[in-house]
Amino acid sequence: MKRLYLISIVILLSLLLFSCQTEKDYSSLSVAENKKGLEAAEVYEEFLSKNEDEKVRWNYVYSLYEAEEYDVALEEIDKGIALYPDNIRFLYIKSLVYRNTLSLDKEKETLICIEILNPGNIEVRKRLVEVYDALGEKEEAIREAKSILLYDSKDLVALEYLSRDSQFYSLLYSSLKPEEENAASEEEAAIPNEEENLEPREEEIGTENGEENFVEQ
Repeated sequence: MKRLYLISIVILLSLLLFSCQTEKDYSSLSVAENKKGLEAAEVYEEFLSKNEDEKVRWNYVYSLYEAEEYDVALEEIDKGIALYPDNIRFLYIKSLVYRNTLSLDKEKETLICIEILNPGNIEVRKRLVEVYDALGEKEEAIREAKSILLYDSKDLVALEYLSRDSQFYSLLYSSLKPEEENAASEEEAAIPNEEENLEPREEEIGTENGEENFVEQ
């Protein structure tokens, strides 16, 4: 009886010690809040060496990506995918790594996986159009652009791409593109063909307002 009592005490103390250690580890993560890149990654790596946690692993991967440590990031991303296959964010950031390293074939493969898991993500489909086009896979790019229109029949990115080789989509795109673009096109059409010495008015000189708008965007 006394032996069982001692064993119970040992188990209880072990649980308390583990709980305290876990709390200590999580509190240490607060140090990473004011850090970025490799400095933050070191904090998360230290935590993961003792405990596995989905959010911490994501933050670790993102910090590596932020620091442009792409080789290490890919290794850790693959670990994240293996441990948390339902967390699609690991695939998203993997595609961004491949984009930044100009690995278009691998980016395409990753984007296709994301598309299968989350078919309603229009931004992924738009990026696939760009990747297919850059790889010279025009038929696939057209197919992908048309698939976007199934979700949003007025998507200007898809319509603009399809308008390059289709009069139908060209007319549709022209009718839907922003009014300022249409106005700019009409203004260009109104410019006479012959060269003229047109002096700008004083208020037209300079681009201060245009530069401010660009910076805000």
